[in-house]
Amino acid sequence: MADADSQVPIFLERIRGLFRSSDDERRGDSHSGLAITVCVLLSVVLWLSLTLQERRTVSLNFPVEEPTLSDDRAFVERPPTTVTARVQGSGMELLRLLFNPPNVQIEADDEPVDVEEAIQLSQGADMQIESVAPRTIRVATEPRIERRVPVASRVSIQPASAYELIDEPTLRPDSVTVTGAESVVGQLRAWPTQAREITELRDTVQTTVPLADTLQRLVSRVEDRVTLIARAGRFAEGTREVQVEVTGIPSSQEVVALQPSTVRIRYRVLFEQLFQSQRASGFFATVSYSQIRSDTTGYVEPRIQVPSGLEIRDPEPVPPRLRYYTSLSSD
Repeated sequence: MADADSQVPIFLERIRGLFRSSDDERRGDSHSGLAITVCVLLSVVLWLSLTLQERRTVSLNFPVEEPTLSDDRAFVERPPTTVTARVQGSGMELLRLLFNPPNVQIEADDEPVDVEEAIQLSQGADMQIESVAPRTIRVATEPRIERRVPVASRVSIQPASAYELIDEPTLRPDSVTVTGAESVVGQLRAWPTQAREITELRDTVQTTVPLADTLQRLVSRVEDRVTLIARAGRFAEGTREVQVEVTGIPSSQEVVALQPSTVRIRYRVLFEQLFQSQRASGFFATVSYSQIRSDTTGYVEPRIQVPSGLEIRDPEPVPPRLRYYTSLSSD
């Protein structure tokens, strides 16, 4: 037991030695890392100082300050928002110009503006403009006019299966007031809405649709959105049998007989109006005497009239043609 106890201090001393060695290495590593960081920073600073003193040529964008117009004038074409110039100078001057470019001042005039002359570089700066694009800017204006133009819908409407649009979708308002240069506004035929899509329509929909941004930088408008209203309904097929009447027969000349004398009218109607259409009194089928007089085939097609107030579509007679017979009146 004595030997074992004597070995304990030696073991602990070795452990402490290992920790001391590890701590020394960490201190050495941190000093080395700090030295490397300082060297890198100094290298970067030195590189930047040398680079910024060198002369070089770069392409820079300069904002164009749009001229202010009087209330009775409007742009025919907007000037560009920026111009590009290749500028030669020291790195420091170019860097300053990159973050604080001067505005290009132009005037509203029929004469073109020389862009290179309009770029005002800092006085005393050792910089030179080698080229610009565009080289000139012409700011043309015309008298401002106002007119009303219709709205063109770009909304696609897809009714659900077995449903149809009851009538054409409507827009409220259906026209907008626009203001701009005479030649621009005078050519406008309509102002479109933004493109939208409505699917699986089964009833009435009323939705707001923004107007498109067409010519917004040239033409201003009072309204910026319209309301679209569309109705859809389910249609069913119905039939009615009616007597065919011959109209316009001279009272003292001929008697006309039709074969057959009745036709069955096949039509489509809103499902909720089907029963009403079966009892409505406004169904007629007629053949005019002038049709018979001008015919050379021996057959005429009856004309169908449907009652008003009902959504009836595609009425057609069955059979589609009738034979006719004429004879002199006994009177």
